[in-house]
Amino acid sequence: MSKPTSANKQIGDRGEAMAAQWLQQQGYTLLDRNFRRRCGEIDIIAAKGGVTYFVEVKTRRRNEAFRPADNVDARKRQQIAKTAAQWFAERGQETASGFLTVEVLLDRQQIAVAEDFLLG
Repeated sequence: MSKPTSANKQIGDRGEAMAAQWLQQQGYTLLDRNFRRRCGEIDIIAAKGGVTYFVEVKTRRRNEAFRPADNVDARKRQQIAKTAAQWFAERGQETASGFLTVEVLLDRQQIAVAEDFLLG
């Protein structure tokens, strides 16, 4: 995994902050942010309705030909699932869980959930 440039990191951080605020406005409780372990990283961990959601945030400065969520492939989902298992193991409890990809388009100040499916 390549290290993001300073400008890309700033864009990503801004998008994650906007996504976190949006999730709270939608009734989610934030449990953790930028959870990093050797197996991977999860941008935001939130809960709603007894379900723990592992959130990948994809941010773009402007609308492009492809959706930001298109960058979340099967390998990335698998990495998030492993990291989610680590997060649960460290807490000694597990709940129903789901995976969200939140797209942030900075030029439009637009936020949307692109994917929402249970991890299992």
